[in-house]
Amino acid sequence: MLTLRRARARQFHRRRADTWSRSVALVSILAFAVGASACGREVSGTYTAGKCDATVILLFDVSLSMQATDVAPTRLVVAQQASTVFATKLPPETLLGLVEFAGTGLTLVAPSTNRDTVKAALGKLELKERTATGEGIYQALDALSAAGPTPQPAQIVLLSDGKQTVPAGLDEPRGAYPAARDAKQRNVRVSTIALGTTAGVIEFPRGVVPNEGPPPPPDRVPVPAEHDSLREIARLTGGTFHTATSLDELTKAFDLVTCRR
Repeated sequence: MLTLRRARARQFHRRRADTWSRSVALVSILAFAVGASACGREVSGTYTAGKCDATVILLFDVSLSMQATDVAPTRLVVAQQASTVFATKLPPETLLGLVEFAGTGLTLVAPSTNRDTVKAALGKLELKERTATGEGIYQALDALSAAGPTPQPAQIVLLSDGKQTVPAGLDEPRGAYPAARDAKQRNVRVSTIALGTTAGVIEFPRGVVPNEGPPPPPDRVPVPAEHDSLREIARLTGGTFHTATSLDELTKAFDLVTCRR
């Protein structure tokens, strides 16, 4: 009887040990998955673990529609605030550059690990006419290649609120879609963030005629946020597409496009 009891006791302890081992293994797997997803990409609302980007270009829309106040206080101010946080959160070894675009593209900061220059440039952005998304992408690609072979993986993070206006067609030469295909050929992803709501409006003052009484009310021009072309740019390059209608949502969208500290 004593031998039987000892055998049953040993069997019980073995089962407890096996159960504990399986529990520890499961926790380890879950912890690894959570840690990996922190540097993942959002695809259809889920996380997929990915490698941290070695080089990132923040491509910033400075067209006039960014003065809309549907994202308070304005789309521009919110974009500047969230972009500054984004620059701070990137791993210190990641090269970060800044390119602005409206009617043309312009490199403001070449890719480097110096975050102060990016933050300073973000604070000095000024709005301009037209939206040439393709030119912006081409300028970002030039910024990536200007200093020689681009450390990989490389990504362009395109922050915009509206549809391309120059050229008229997205698939025309120098348009957004040909630029996206060129980015794909160069092994550069373009992840896009659409900022704003469908209720965005900007105002333009009308001309004042001397001695004709009070000035007329300003012209109100609808500038709804545009999703379709930005979603397609991301699809063409293997990037991800996100939307944001507030500072909190934009900050979270930035968190999803690449690794951060």
